[in-house]
Amino acid sequence: MKELNTNQRLLLVSAIITITGIILSGPIGILITQIKPQPAWQGEFIFVANYHYVQTLPYVFGFILLFGFTLFISTSFRLASSGQQKVFRIAANIFASAYVVMVGLNYAIQIALVPALTFKQPSWAAFLTMANPHSLGWILEMFGYGFLGVATILIAPVFRKGIRMKTIRYLLVANGVISILGAAATTLGTNWLMELPGIVSVVLRNLLILTIMILVIIDIYKTKIAE
Repeated sequence: MKELNTNQRLLLVSAIITITGIILSGPIGILITQIKPQPAWQGEFIFVANYHYVQTLPYVFGFILLFGFTLFISTSFRLASSGQQKVFRIAANIFASAYVVMVGLNYAIQIALVPALTFKQPSWAAFLTMANPHSLGWILEMFGYGFLGVATILIAPVFRKGIRMKTIRYLLVANGVISILGAAATTLGTNWLMELPGIVSVVLRNLLILTIMILVIIDIYKTKIAE
């Protein structure tokens, strides 16, 4: 088996980081928050009475996910061969940048600003916290992931050789569609985000990304073994 080339190493690292980010910010992060759980939104006074810093940990871990996605998208377009794909690469990087700015800003707000405001300006904390389905945080989150969805659709064409690569391409498009639809649905209201449709969409999106990254890892090693 030959050594991995630069692109393969970067893709492998990005896939591992992304998987780590999803697991830590998702199931593990949520499990940790159950030490001091926040009940379903009933207003700012209930939120303040049940607030604990441990509830910010999923957002801290979310920065790992941001980095993994950014590295994955940037590295993927090093596979671009045609001029058209290179144009898509630039567009995808722009949309991915919007995702990092919006979601990164949201996580920074949840980690730093919400705790600072919770016991001093609870009405502002309520306006910002993602415990509130009507908060600014959810708008930033959903539209940020909508922009990421556009980026994953744009990078999908570079995955074209072999059945695993083609599967990755289709899953990237599926992730993009789900993410864009989620952002569009947010314009009609945000109550659904903490109900069954919202939970299902988040779980499905995370499963898609996990599957994509696992397939990336498998394809890299299968390709090198074959060589």
